[in-house]
Amino acid sequence: MIVNYLSITEDEAYLIGYKLKLSPTERSILLEISEKGEASIDTLIPILPDGVSRGNIAVHINSINKKADAVSGRKLVLFENDKYILNPYM
Repeated sequence: MIVNYLSITEDEAYLIGYKLKLSPTERSILLEISEKGEASIDTLIPILPDGVSRGNIAVHINSINKKADAVSGRKLVLFENDKYILNPYM
């Protein structure tokens, strides 16, 4: 999925040109969602490091959204129809 407001590499993530200080786990989650356009909890679990459980995914999404909100004033990741998606109103 190509979005002009988000740029993610293995080392960095930028939202509307501002660097997001994401953890490696947060970056992996965001990369998966942005590449596929959506991601369920079940599709995110295999890409996460050992020790990260299903319940921790929501915590990481919340952290991503707090960091995005500080830059853009909006949540970056939304939960819709049992899947995480990028906010279409960025």
